[in-house]
Amino acid sequence: MTEARLVTTDESFKELEPVWNGLLIDSDHSTPFMSWEWLSTWWKHFGSGRLQITALWRNGELVGAAPLHQARGPWGMTSLRMLGTVQSDYLDFLVRKEDSDALYSGLLRQVLTSAGSDLILLDQVPPNRVDILTKAARAGGFYLQVKERGHCYSVGLPSKWEEYLCGLGTNERYNIGRRTRTLERRHGVSFRRAHEPGGELEKRVEEFFRLLIRRLDMRGRRLTVAEESSLRFHKDLAQGFARRGWMNLCWLEHQERMIAGLFTFEYDRRLFYYHAGFDPDWAKYSVGMVLLAKCIEDGIGRGVCEFDFMRGRAAYKWKWNVRERPFYRVGIARDSVRYLKLLGSGLAARVGKLLKKTGSR
Repeated sequence: MTEARLVTTDESFKELEPVWNGLLIDSDHSTPFMSWEWLSTWWKHFGSGRLQITALWRNGELVGAAPLHQARGPWGMTSLRMLGTVQSDYLDFLVRKEDSDALYSGLLRQVLTSAGSDLILLDQVPPNRVDILTKAARAGGFYLQVKERGHCYSVGLPSKWEEYLCGLGTNERYNIGRRTRTLERRHGVSFRRAHEPGGELEKRVEEFFRLLIRRLDMRGRRLTVAEESSLRFHKDLAQGFARRGWMNLCWLEHQERMIAGLFTFEYDRRLFYYHAGFDPDWAKYSVGMVLLAKCIEDGIGRGVCEFDFMRGRAAYKWKWNVRERPFYRVGIARDSVRYLKLLGSGLAARVGKLLKKTGSR
């Protein structure tokens, strides 16, 4: 028998920690962004409103979880949103692989019937969930808006670096080789990696974010309040992920100083590219490209089988033989009035951006 329970307090969310990641491992959409560590750390630094996590239990085992929180929506409405929104990629409901479609449908029905909010706004919905969402929402008499919001990019990795390198374009192979030799032989630059919890990782994370802050300083801009919160979030997260064996900070070092850094996560033999920064004084040497190549080569040597560049269209990604996958934003409204408000808020946002763009010319 399946039983649904609503989690609304920090204490009850904490109680799920021992079983949450077990479900994550058994789920059909397992990423570090759906781990208890990521979601709880996000809630600690960015959480607002009230937790509203729906947990499905079967015979004492957690088989599904919808990690949501109640927040302000557009035009005075309330909304349910995914934990991790904005800072995360690959957000989803967690369901066990076995009977995943049935469990997902059941979990969604529980959310739809128990939620007291005007809207449910789901970001980064994967393609295989869209049909299930659409059918369940319409069957319950809800109004639905589905919009493609972008793409994620990843590349499958062979067992040897040389094989992957041979699959790149001639120019890319040449540039990687030439730039790497120049940095290593002429300037004594070396590749480093930190992944274990403790002082060394803390020191290198601080150094990494100083690179990012320096670039802002050069543009005459200071960190915003939101960016300062993001900084604290990532510093906190790094140690938690390292304890799980998921942290992977890579950098290029010159005379014991970081000149380029890559903040990645390693999970289930996949590397997730999250943040990158470099010293502008070294930009002419393509340190970002060299570090990325070194990180992929190092990952292949440790058995990594996929490198995920995550969301965001950028020309450089195509040089690494990526494949793309769309993701969607799904808005679910309780009635036609709320649905029209949802559509109106989207139109108002687009008009605002257009006017801002026109005024900046």
